[in-house]
Parts: sequence; C-alpha cells; structure tokens
Amino acid sequence: MTLAPHSIRWRMQLWHGALLAIVLAAFAITAWRFAWADQMRRVDAELQQQIQTMLGMMHNGPERPPRRPGQDNPFLPPPLFDDDRPPPPRGGRSPEDLQAWADVPGPVSRFFKAWAGPENDVVEAGGALAMHLERPEADEDVDQLTPVSRNTEVLGRSVREMVEFAPRGVALIAGRTLEPELNVMHALAWKLALAGGGVWLLAFFGGGWLTKRALRPIKSITTTATRISSGNLNERINVEEADSELGQLASVLNDTFARLHQSFEQQAQFTADAAHELRTPLSVLLSQTQLALSRERSPEDYRETLEACQRSAKRMHALTESLLELARLDGQTGAPKHEPTDLALIATECIDHLRPLAEAHGIQLQSDLSPSAVRGDAGQLVQVLTNVLSNAVHHSPDGSAIRVTTGRQDGEVFARVMDEGPGIAAEHLPHLFDRFYRAEASRNRNTGGAGLGLAICQTIAHAHGGRMTVESEVGKGSTFAIVLPGMVASA
Repeated sequence: MTLAPHSIRWRMQLWHGALLAIVLAAFAITAWRFAWADQMRRVDAELQQQIQTMLGMMHNGPERPPRRPGQDNPFLPPPLFDDDRPPPPRGGRSPEDLQAWADVPGPVSRFFKAWAGPENDVVEAGGALAMHLERPEADEDVDQLTPVSRNTEVLGRSVREMVEFAPRGVALIAGRTLEPELNVMHALAWKLALAGGGVWLLAFFGGGWLTKRALRPIKSITTTATRISSGNLNERINVEEADSELGQLASVLNDTFARLHQSFEQQAQFTADAAHELRTPLSVLLSQTQLALSRERSPEDYRETLEACQRSAKRMHALTESLLELARLDGQTGAPKHEPTDLALIATECIDHLRPLAEAHGIQLQSDLSPSAVRGDAGQLVQVLTNVLSNAVHHSPDGSAIRVTTGRQDGEVFARVMDEGPGIAAEHLPHLFDRFYRAEASRNRNTGGAGLGLAICQTIAHAHGGRMTVESEVGKGSTFAIVLPGMVASA
C-alpha cells in the first residue's frame, strides 16, 4: 500500500479512521464513567448505612439513659432534637457492628468520626485513619441531615467520604479507601482500550480493504486508459459492476474510446484513400511528362500529352475540392446557418440547372413538388440535391425518366430523386455514404467519381439534423432522399 496524501483511498480511510477513533473513545469514556458511577453508588450505600447507625447512636441509643421531660443529663451530649420524635433508624446495626466495620482487616481502610457540642468534641471515632480527620465545615447551602459524598485523599490514599450535619452542631463522617474500586476501574480501562483498539484496527484495515475493492475499477480504468493513450485503441475497460457509478463511468468511457477508435480508423482510411486517389492522376502526369521529355516529338504528340495531363489535373482538382469541402464540413463548429427556405424551391432550381444535361441524354425530368418549409443553409441543400440529381442523370439509361418529389411526413420534410437506372446491389447499400466507397455496378472510376459526393451529402444532412436514405433494386432503379426536420409554422 502506498501512503500517498493525494490518494482518494487514503484520504477516505484516514477520515473514517479518525471518525471511528473519536466514536470509540467517546463510547469507552462514557462506559467507564457509568461503571465508576455504579461503583460509587455501591460505596455510598455502604457509607450511608454507617451514617444512619451513627445518627441513631447520637439520639437516645441504648447506651443513653431515657430522657424524661424537664430533665437533661449535663454529662451526655445533647439530644439531636428538642422534642421526643423517634431517633433516626440505625439500619439494624449496633455500635459494636459499626466499630467492627471500621476494624475489618484488609486492603480497604474504613473509618468514621462524629463531632458534637459547641466545642466540637469528638463523640465517636473508629478506624486507623480517623485520627487524621478534621471536623468538616458546613456549607451554607447544605441542608442538615442531608448526606454529601465526596472523593478526597487521606495520607496519600484515595478516599470516599460521606459527610452529614445534624442539629446541635453535630457533624458525622464515614468513609473508606477505594483501592478495590480503583483496581477494577483500571482493569476496565485497559479492557476498553484493548477492545476499542482491536475494533479500530479491524475497522480501519477492513475499511481499507473495502475501499480498495470499491476503488479497484478506477485503477483498471487508469491502466486501460494508459494503454489506449499509448496507441492500443482496441483496449476496453472491463465493466464488472454496470449498475454502480464507476460501472456507468466505465461504460461511458468505453463508448468514447470506441468512437475515438472509429474516428481514428476513418481518418486513417480517409488518408489512405485520398493518397490512393491522388496516386493515379499523379502517376499519369509523371508518365506522360517523362514520355514527352524522353525524345523529340511532333506537335500532335505533345498535344495529346498535354490533354492527358489536363485530364489528370482536372481529376486532382475535383478530388482536392471534395476533400477541402469534407474538411470544412468536418471542422464546422455549431449548426449551419438556419434560414427559412423551401425544399420545393431548391428542387426547382436544381432541376432547371440540370435539365440541359438530362435532355442531352434524352432523359425526362419529372417533378411533384409540395411546399416543404425547412430551416437550413440553402446553398448546402442545393449542393446535396444537385449531387444526387447529377448522379441519377449519369447512371440512368437514355430515354428514361427521373422523378423528383418533395413533401412533408410525420413532422419531417423530404426531397426524393427516383431514377430508372441499373440499381444497386443490396450488399452495397449500407456503404454508399462511406467516403471513397464505390459500388462496382454504378460507381467506378470510368464514370469519373471519387466516391466523395454522397459522403458530402450525408455530412451536410447530419449537420442539418437530418439524414440521407437510399432504396434500390437491381434492374429497377434507385431512390435517394434527404430527410430533414420540418420547420414549425408560426401561429
């Protein structure tokens, strides 16, 4: 494991570890305090019993003669109360029991002490630590006969005392040392620390394992993306959890890589096809010029050579113009300019432009044009229809007819060109709009096409939010159409 401060995994793990440590510490402290309070309650119950015994001894106990009305014994401490109310309960313990309680041998030292009278005379005392006790001072806000518990130290030993003040200046203390309770609490503290530490380590490293497992797709994504960036475009991210956020991200990245791969392949194919198309006219130019320069020739031979070079130059010029047009369309940012126009008017313009060429081959141009309002670049749409109609004229037999229709259907507008040519085989139809693609029967170099015209038409249609379609059957002709989103009529 790499301890990297910028690692998301370690940031999450350290944050969760710190939060868990705080929670465990709070739990341990709370549990320890509850256990300590429970220990102190048991000690206080023991001390309370001794305080009650001491109160009974101070008020008409068996060792005190009964008090008769109007008579007081000046040699005995004054009674706690001025009336004949019953003495406080002793809890079933005698003075001997109290002394025995204070004299029990062992690690715990118990003690009690009582002061009474205006001179704060010591009335009762017991236990080894009793001689080191001084009479406590009563706080003004402490009620009489209300015991108060406190922790203190006597001779360096932790002690729990219970103090009670009674009438006639009586002060009582009962206490004991806390060695057993402190030992129990120390042991409990170690147990809580060890248990909390074990839970924290288990949760920390278990959470680290879960975090590593949860973030493992990120490492796979990074590794795969690195291989792809180095040129291995066939790599794809292994999507193990398609429903998780990382799985969805991996799917999106796979789609992006696939499109990039396809784009690179198309670019490479486009470059290779362009080079191949330019090689033929360039070879013609070189061979013709080398042949002309190899020896002296007649003016007629030079003329033939120049005509061949001119044909090759025209072919290269047309190909270059098509390549520039495709590059311009591919690099076009945003949608083409949207201006209201009508496919029926555009079709009329194209028909008028190509009618002389069609009539030269005895081809009839028929039209059925319905208003087809659309927003787009009229110049580019003219280019599409001119290209499709020109292909139909070149591939239709003499004396046939070409029908051009426009209209609206399902919220879209269309312009169709139907010819009576030889048709196109079904295996060629899916590839007709690919760049430099030629169908053997209908599109070849003998007709002068470079295989870019329909690709340009498709690119323009996509730029307008539409598409190009083709339907054809061998021996029955073909139907090419451009389909565009219709313009919504304003109210």
